[in-house]
Amino acid sequence: MTQTSPQLETLEALARRLAAGHDTPRPLPRVSLADALARDDDPLHLIPYFADLDRKITNLEELLAACTAPGEEEIEAYRVEGGVAISLVVDGLWALFTR
Repeated sequence: MTQTSPQLETLEALARRLAAGHDTPRPLPRVSLADALARDDDPLHLIPYFADLDRKITNLEELLAACTAPGEEEIEAYRVEGGVAISLVVDGLWALFTR
């Protein structure tokens, strides 16, 4: 029997689910993690934020782990088709980080 990995939610489905009667998330910039790492910055400024906390980010899995770490209350992160969708809770800003 061949096992298939569970299908990831699309970004659009995530936005609809989280909106649930409220405004949908603001426009989501799509950010190549490789480009953000090369520039040492991104639209949400997560790369420098985690660097200041001595959390090295080199791939999407590390970014997701850093954003969902215990005690990290200002950031929400979701694995979706194509990458990791991240929201800054305080200001409602979003970005989709891709490979």
